[in-house]
Amino acid sequence: MRPVSLQRSLARACVVVLVAVAALGGCEKVDHGNLDKWMNTAKGPDKIRKALADGSIDPDLSAHAAENLLRLNEEDEVLEVLRKLGDDRRAKVLAKLAPRLWKLARIEGELTEPNGLQITAKDALFDLRDLAKDATHAEIDGYLIEWFTGGYYEGRAGRGRWSGAQVMRAIGAAAGEKMIAAANAVVGAPAKDGRRIKIGDELMLGLAVTGHPDAVKYVLDIAGMTDRGDKSLPERAVSALYLAYVEPPSQLFPVADGAALVPQVDVLERIAKDHDSSPRMVNDAVALIRAAGPPACIEPLVALVAQPHDDPMFMWVGANNALRCGGPGSIVAVAEALPASGQFWHEELEGGVVGEIARMSAKDKVQAEARKLLDSRSWVARWVGVEVLGKVGTKEDADRLAALGKDKARLVGYWGDQSGLDKKDRKADPTLGQRAAEVAAALRGAP
Repeated sequence: MRPVSLQRSLARACVVVLVAVAALGGCEKVDHGNLDKWMNTAKGPDKIRKALADGSIDPDLSAHAAENLLRLNEEDEVLEVLRKLGDDRRAKVLAKLAPRLWKLARIEGELTEPNGLQITAKDALFDLRDLAKDATHAEIDGYLIEWFTGGYYEGRAGRGRWSGAQVMRAIGAAAGEKMIAAANAVVGAPAKDGRRIKIGDELMLGLAVTGHPDAVKYVLDIAGMTDRGDKSLPERAVSALYLAYVEPPSQLFPVADGAALVPQVDVLERIAKDHDSSPRMVNDAVALIRAAGPPACIEPLVALVAQPHDDPMFMWVGANNALRCGGPGSIVAVAEALPASGQFWHEELEGGVVGEIARMSAKDKVQAEARKLLDSRSWVARWVGVEVLGKVGTKEDADRLAALGKDKARLVGYWGDQSGLDKKDRKADPTLGQRAAEVAAALRGAP
């Protein structure tokens, strides 16, 4: 038997060992201090990753783990783990993570350049917004709006993986007021040495993509600011709207809702009609009117068809866009707007009007509208009806066309410019009756 003193010594030794082991284990528990300490150890990142995925610990600890992984440039790992969490757990972690990221992302000073960590945190906020729900989603949007508009927007919009235009387009109209305030700061800034601050492309695009009607109006107001000494401003402003509502650059974001353009179609129509507008501005303005959607787009686009213009293509741009906007319901209005005093090359009429009508999907409606044109008082409209029925009509339409056989209206310009040909080689312009008879014969011979 061992002496009592020896037994007590062994017992005390065991206690010491157990306490030491317990103390060692305690150092490894997940707490805020250890999460920061593990940033500087070889095995620490693995422990931080486990803490992020551990559903048994305080959500704020997992949020702290996510923050530290972002500091280690492991954003993909953070997103992957958060996507795999259950909805309830993810919501709790994101509610704690969002303000942590904002603390990292926030920029002090209006003209301060964002550093790498601030940009990474901003990008992470945008990546996480689609995973967030309700209040946290709105909170993240507020942070993102503040990040871009809380200082010089132009200097922040292009920084990081997600541009200002992409973020503002995703947030939408909720960002409109802050974007307008950011624009006011630039537009209203006093001139220095007689020069005004340049209104940048990113700022105008950021305004446009919000889809806020007041922001759209602001961009068009900017287009009219001819007193700033920037001759490029009108074209750049209209181009910003075009990129937002018609053709986003490199498809970086979905087009904005054309409803925001509806209150401004009269302004866009004036730009399209203005002889001082550049060809690009005219084309962009016409496309924007079309993007406003029916019925708002039909009347102003039809009005452009008969508008006198130095560019002979202007008429076809208006006609083609009016047809794309209004569909079959606009066929009669467009055809009758084509000036009866004009000259029409058959191939131009085909490309600008007839072909567009023939491509419309509702064939029965197209046929019905084309048949109405045969009774129009305008010889141009009657001709359009003939050509359209020649493409989408039926054999029954042949009799309708043949009935126009005595129509003596001359299709002036039918063969195009023949001024370079000898008189003996020039073809006489056919009458509408002759052309109708040709199309009727073709329909009767169709299979």
